[in-house]
Amino acid sequence: MSTRGWYDYYIIAPHTGTLSLAMRFYKWGDATPENALDEYLLFRETLDAHDGRLPVEWLDRLLRDQLGELHPELPPQFATGAFLFLLQRAAEWIECDSWRRFDPPEEREDLPLCYALDEALGTEPFEIAPHPDPLLEQVRRFIATARYLRPWRNYGLRLNLLGWLQYLTQPTRSADMGSLAGDWDPHWDIAYQYRLFFWIHPDDPFRIERIAIELCDRAGSNLLTAADPQDDDAWQREELDSLRETIREADIAIAALETIQRDYAMPADRFWQFCERPDPQETRRRARRKELQGSYNMLLLQVEKRFGAAIAADSRPLMERIDEFDRLLTLADAVIDSPDSEAWLAALGEAVQRSLPETDERTPDLFKRD
Repeated sequence: MSTRGWYDYYIIAPHTGTLSLAMRFYKWGDATPENALDEYLLFRETLDAHDGRLPVEWLDRLLRDQLGELHPELPPQFATGAFLFLLQRAAEWIECDSWRRFDPPEEREDLPLCYALDEALGTEPFEIAPHPDPLLEQVRRFIATARYLRPWRNYGLRLNLLGWLQYLTQPTRSADMGSLAGDWDPHWDIAYQYRLFFWIHPDDPFRIERIAIELCDRAGSNLLTAADPQDDDAWQREELDSLRETIREADIAIAALETIQRDYAMPADRFWQFCERPDPQETRRRARRKELQGSYNMLLLQVEKRFGAAIAADSRPLMERIDEFDRLLTLADAVIDSPDSEAWLAALGEAVQRSLPETDERTPDLFKRD
């Protein structure tokens, strides 16, 4: 049975005395405490290699460009937390690529995406130059995927923001084992919770000065301190002793959310209480409209023959708001029975009005209150 865990990334700004939850996600498979410590070490080594300064501005610029006026709704330092998530996904991608590189091309689901992205990068210059660090280069490709192949505007009605970020990091819509963003609360089946803390520089919000980790059980209690030293489970005691030894040898910084909250204030939660949920009714309407495209076109040909090209052009945007075939069929009689174009447009407007819900002023909001 795979080990599953829940991750929270907290960003700490000492100069403002604030602590914010910037990213959270579920990990399906291999979410053992040992692997969580390896992920901590991956972040620490990457930060050390780049003097604590990751190119978070890549993602920050992407989010600003693609979300537009919705960008201010993001929590403080969301770009930093999301970038670290992309970094973890990049490590998983590279590890997966190392063992699937010998698979036949027809069995590799990632190749179509890779080919399409390479073609897009070769056709149109990308503002972010290739990076020599393999992890950061893979993150760059994730961001290029959003730029060229999977822009937010095409997915905002079907995926929440975290689900879209996840989709940028996988070849297809089918998610495999690994870190999976898209959910807002811990799953019932998790065995552990992991909290990573990142202290940012007062003069550069994209520079991380130090990091720490808290290992928790499924209930959120500190794994290293919650265990009963008199527990008769010898295997559990041995596992905890091994974890403590790894922490000591690797000089891993351990922290606790309960303690940190005494020193830092958490700003009002503007993000995790919201999520944009795909509107199932709107999704179904869009699917029906797509199926009716042939019927729209046939009916508009009759409108053009009867009333001219200009009236047909005016009719199309109205007609395409009708998503019921039977209602569309009644308009065939209206084309014949209407004495003039004015009567036809009135009949079309009435049919559209009857087919609309009570409110039709829908916009793909980034976050909607539960």
